[in-house]
This record gives sequence, structure tokens and C-alpha cells, in this order.
Amino acid sequence: MDTFDLLVIGSGPGGTAAALRGAELGLRVALLERDPAGLGGTCLRRGCIPAKTWLESARRLEQGGELKEFGILGPEAGTLRPDLDAILARKDRMVLRGAKGIEFLMKQHGVTVFQAETRLLGQGRVSLGEDTLEAPRIILATGSRPKLLPGLQPDGERILSSDHLLELRELPSHLVILGGGAIGVEFASAFVRLGSKVTLVEALDRLLPLEEAAIGLELAKLLARRHRMDIRVGTRLVRAEVREGQVLCQLEGAKPGELAASHLLVAVGRGPATEGLGLEHTAAQLERGFIRVNPLMETAEPGLYAIGDLVNTPMLAHVASAEGVLAAEAAAQGSPRPLDYDRIPTCTYGDPETGCVGLSEAQARARGHEVLTGSAAFLPILKAHIAGEPYGFVKVVAEASTRQLLGVHILGPQATELVAIGGALLGRSLEEAMEQVFPHPSLCEALPEALKACGKR
Repeated sequence: MDTFDLLVIGSGPGGTAAALRGAELGLRVALLERDPAGLGGTCLRRGCIPAKTWLESARRLEQGGELKEFGILGPEAGTLRPDLDAILARKDRMVLRGAKGIEFLMKQHGVTVFQAETRLLGQGRVSLGEDTLEAPRIILATGSRPKLLPGLQPDGERILSSDHLLELRELPSHLVILGGGAIGVEFASAFVRLGSKVTLVEALDRLLPLEEAAIGLELAKLLARRHRMDIRVGTRLVRAEVREGQVLCQLEGAKPGELAASHLLVAVGRGPATEGLGLEHTAAQLERGFIRVNPLMETAEPGLYAIGDLVNTPMLAHVASAEGVLAAEAAAQGSPRPLDYDRIPTCTYGDPETGCVGLSEAQARARGHEVLTGSAAFLPILKAHIAGEPYGFVKVVAEASTRQLLGVHILGPQATELVAIGGALLGRSLEEAMEQVFPHPSLCEALPEALKACGKR
């Protein structure tokens, strides 16, 4: 039986960060991965990185059709077309690059890597195939899987999960996407620009329902206007049937009716991958399917930690990484500071992008704050016009009495980059935040305009 100081199960962003931090703190660490494809987890192999590669190809195709507007002569509009085989080949190269990078970092830091089916045995022991490993501290980082709906089992051909969609070699003629969260919006943005007709269906009353309400409402208008996308919020899928090479979707609610589509993507979220993990051999407790942890990510089983999509915190790669570092520092018997989840940004890489950090207006009011808000559009910002993307807005939320900045919410060009500026300003007074001098011309000039508008009618 091999013995280590720390075992990390799962090699996604959280597990990778935990293993590296544990090694930096002097622990003898082993990283365990059951995916025969290799290291990287969902984010690298079936999530963030492949999806962003598809999105970038779609963005380049759209830009190619606008060359004349930017004074560039080239192919006539309509002659450019996507090559899905080439997109997939590029996606695979990005995944391989990421996996090789993780392998190099593990070797550099002296982390032992095992690839085999893994299961908790209790008392600090883990089965690894036919072998057994032992450690006084274990971090679980096995991530999540796409959620499935009863009676709507993906077949990989016409009814798809996000995993299937990333491997498509045929462009859907009409793609119905069930779910208007980040996954649904990103795939809708990619495939509509690649040339598919897209219908986006969301049961709640707006897209991106977990974000600032104004963003979801405006995003629906922009997608419908800019891409002629069929947006159906407040609408549910009650039945889907594959017949004669089509998917017949029966909808009810605000925009009911039957749709005949070439493909249906089920993008209703993800659930923690706890099946077969062996939690029954430990004192760890589940709550609504998630593993319950304390602020330092430790479960009810002493020395057993859980991070990332296994716990009921935002399902984001950078959250998993931060939790991995926190758990490793706690496992090394340090005194780390628990995470402040209010300061963690959320991003959606659609068209346009969204970036939010801090409290939304509704969240601030629910916590008892007297609220000031201010908004500024990108329309007057010349850099947005130069980039060809003069749409969207910045909205800020502040506490009325202290004028402390509570939240920054962005819909528009490069929102996923700009949101980090907002995060750095959180907690400052509006006056302190406005002392920051922003470069000109830049997209971030919309932020001080929103700050100045805060509280004005």
C-alpha cells in the first residue's frame, strides 16, 4: 500500500490547483484521475476550453463577413463557411496543449499521477484499480456531469448533451436549445454565427436567471435583433420526439407551439459527480446531492475535503481552483482565510459577453441594503464603435448610506475581461472608485459613467 500526505481525486482546475498547492507546502501528493483520456477534467476536455474554441471560430467567421465595413477587401459576403472538421481539430489541439501543461506542472512539482478508477474505502484509504493508496488527508474534486430530464435521454445524434455538441461534425440546420443559462447562451451564440437557425427556450422569465435581471432582459433583445434568434422565455418543453430525422418539440407557456428541429440540445445545468465515489464509507453528508462542507471545504469526515462542482457553490472553474488552494492549505494544517464568494466574478462568453461581480440589485435588497444603482451604455463609447460592438451597458449597485460599491454588472464587448476591474473596485465608496483614471480610448470608460450615474434619476 502506497502512502502519501495528500490524495487529490480529480484533475480538473480544482484538483490541479489543490495538488500543486499541496506540493508547494511540502506535502507528498498524489493526483488521481479516472478519465482514460487524461488529465484536465470537464473544464479542459468537455467544458470551458472546447466551448470557447468553438466560440472563437464563430466570432472569426462573423468578423470575416464584416471586413468591408473595416476597409478590408476580401471574400464576398456569404462565401465564408465553417469547416467543422477543422474546428474540431483546433479544439483538440487546445485540449492537448492544456493536458500537456498540466502533466508538466505535476512533474515539475513532484506530484505523482495515477490514472485508474478510484473509490473511497474509508479511514484514509482509496482503491486505485486493484491497488490501494492511503493518506491522512484527501481532497475530492470529481466535478459534475450534465443534468438529464426524465423522458429526455440524449441519443448523441438528434437529442444532445453539451458533451455531444462539442463533437459535432454536421452543422445543425435548426438547433433548439433547452436552457437559457450560461451553457445554453454560449452554444446559441456560437451556432447561430456559424449558420444554424437557433431557438433558445428558458422556463424562467429571462435568460441568465442567476445574473442581474437587467442583463438577461437586454441580452434576449440583442440576440433576437442582432442574430434573429428565436428567444422563448417563460416557456417549457413538455415533449420531444425524434421522427424521420427531425426532433419534434412541443412547447407550452409564454411562446407555445410545436417546433420541428434538426437537433435538440439539453442544457439545463450540471449535477455533482458523486456516484460511485464511495462516500458511504465515510461520514461525509449530502445535501440536495452536494457534499456538505465547512468554510475550509472539510466534510463531516475529518481530513476529507470536497471542492468545485461537488459542493453547493458557483459551478465555475475559477471557483474550483480557489477552493482547491483553500482545501490544500487547510489540509497542510495552515490557517487560510475562507473565500468571499461575493467577490468572485461570473462570466458568460456569448455574443455579447457578460461579466458580473458582487451583488445584483435584487440580492442587495434581499440582504437589507438601501440601494443606489447607476447604468451607462456602451453606445457613446468610441472604442466600442471602433470595435464594431457599440451595444450593452454597465450597471453598478451601491449601498445608499455608505455609498459603498456592492456590485458591477456588464453586458457588452469584452465584458469577461472588464469585470475584473469592477471586482477590484468592490468595497470602495463611489467617490473613491471615481478617483481611478481610466485610459482613453477604452471600453472601460463606460464604468466611470455608470459610477457617476449612481443614484441619479
